[in-house]
Amino acid sequence: MYQIVDMLGDLNPTSSFCKFGLPSLDEAVGGGLARGATFLVEQTIGAEADPFIVSFLANGLQSMDYTYLLSTEQTFDYYKRIFQGFGRNPEMELRTGRLQYIDAFSGSFQAGLSSMISTADAGGIERIADITDPREVNEAVRRSLLHVQKGPTVGIRGAVMSLSSVIHTVGDNKQVFSFLQNRRAMDKVENSTTLISLNADAHDPILVRALEHMVDGILHVSRLDDPSYEEPIQQIEVVMIKGRPELSGRKTRFQFYSGRIADLD
Repeated sequence: MYQIVDMLGDLNPTSSFCKFGLPSLDEAVGGGLARGATFLVEQTIGAEADPFIVSFLANGLQSMDYTYLLSTEQTFDYYKRIFQGFGRNPEMELRTGRLQYIDAFSGSFQAGLSSMISTADAGGIERIADITDPREVNEAVRRSLLHVQKGPTVGIRGAVMSLSSVIHTVGDNKQVFSFLQNRRAMDKVENSTTLISLNADAHDPILVRALEHMVDGILHVSRLDDPSYEEPIQQIEVVMIKGRPELSGRKTRFQFYSGRIADLD
């Protein structure tokens, strides 16, 4: 048996924890992710981490947090469909300033692509012309949040999807480390929470381990094929959350289809 999950926000931007809105996952991470922290979301080939990261942002919008999504691998329309599956209208959220979309894909790789954002003239969108400069990437995040009056009563959530594109394009691990360290410092200063996805099996294990040591927590998303289910199962494991050793090894399972997440636990 499984249940389709509806997104429920905290309705309190000053809450100490940021929830995903997925009950079994929120329980696995100890009630939510701490504010002022940076988390690595590692995925293997065949796994789908994006829906869980978008659920984190969608729950933030429901909770009246400010959110940003930096994409290096997909256009806006891809995320738009996932947001809509959680009952959110991302184009409206762009207009209100609650959601900021940072396009590091369409223009960065000079592919002549368009993000197809109908609200392009209404703000809410930053574009990165050169993804090979991590400083420009961090600066785009900073600019996207200039309208937010930051403080202890303001909640901010972000997602970087994915760090793998930065790693492959930059070719200098020192710059990648600098980017990640800067992002973590800003999360501490602004009391924001950022999820950074990583295609873990596409990189040198030593590099992955070095990145893991720089963050506050690690979630691992893998694909399981179970003959009892028609669709693949996505398993999320808590690898590490600093200060919460009792959470390590907790696992929960989901399916993602037709724009919805089904909680199998």
